Amino acid sequence: MRKFRKFFWLILPIFAMVCTSLSADPLDPLKRARSTAHDDYNLIVDLFQKKAWEKLIWHARIFAEDFPHSPLTREVYYYSGVAFYEVFEYEKANEAFSNYLKEEMSPQFFQKSLDYKFEIARYFQKGVRRSLFHVRRFPKWMRDYEKAIEIFDEIIVTVPRSGMAAASLYHKGELLFSMKKYDKSIASFQTLIRRFPKHALTPDSYLGIAKIYLTRFEKEYAASRYLDSARLNLNKFRSHFPLEPRLKEAEEKLAHMENVMAGSLLEMGDFYKRTKKSKAAAIYYRTILKKYPNTKAAQVSKKQLSKLGDIGVDPERSFPDEIVPDMEKDLDQVPLSEAGVTP
Repeated sequence: MRKFRKFFWLILPIFAMVCTSLSADPLDPLKRARSTAHDDYNLIVDLFQKKAWEKLIWHARIFAEDFPHSPLTREVYYYSGVAFYEVFEYEKANEAFSNYLKEEMSPQFFQKSLDYKFEIARYFQKGVRRSLFHVRRFPKWMRDYEKAIEIFDEIIVTVPRSGMAAASLYHKGELLFSMKKYDKSIASFQTLIRRFPKHALTPDSYLGIAKIYLTRFEKEYAASRYLDSARLNLNKFRSHFPLEPRLKEAEEKLAHMENVMAGSLLEMGDFYKRTKKSKAAAIYYRTILKKYPNTKAAQVSKKQLSKLGDIGVDPERSFPDEIVPDMEKDLDQVPLSEAGVTP
């Protein structure tokens, strides 16, 4: 009960301040009744030029109340959006720009409004907090990553072939990755790659996808399906950007995955060798040599096959694919620790 009282007395002054600010009227009622839309609009433009942001916000709200059907109201939404942006009220700014844009597709400040909305989305992506209960002057406690995604999507739909749409797709993919929504993140990166094959952010998108496959590979017991997908992604990356310096980064990620998978298979093969199941061990060693010839585990497997002699078969000899079981599928189904392998 005491804690509730403390919270009540803490929040009461804030609530009173908000209510006062919302109900206050900066204009004399008589003067307000006599003013025209053009007079108030000119005042708002003057406040905009003077960068009197708080006063502009007040007058813009009153204008929208007094002249909701005026053709000037849309312009006022833009000015209020800029004012909210300048005082770091990004949620309110986004709302004002949305109101400005929804009336028609090509208003006077169309591109500038989209520029502001993109920057607002970037702020939300970086973790800038919004006000509690969406009420201005309340403490800014809440992160709003979903709002960032919503704004990025709005830009992608509104100007689908623009550079801003490409940037929105990329940052959306980044944000979804940080939120651990991996499939949606890949979809965003792949949309950028398909829609903007020569854009400066396209190589970054290939790298973003590679990062996701590596992350999932490491989290899900070296699942081979992610290794296969990473290899396909790298092949596309190399095909479209053969001289791209960042190819090396994607190659290193794939090499790491292959070394982990080959190492896991090697430990399984060594386990069977220690338990005197030489034929089973040989299958694992051969699988490593065939699928991961450039790994450290392949070098060890070659030596182990030589030690097995006739059972191991000549390590240089090729063998049909149908007799090489897909051992990675077994590793996908069984956690490595349960299979006698250290993850």
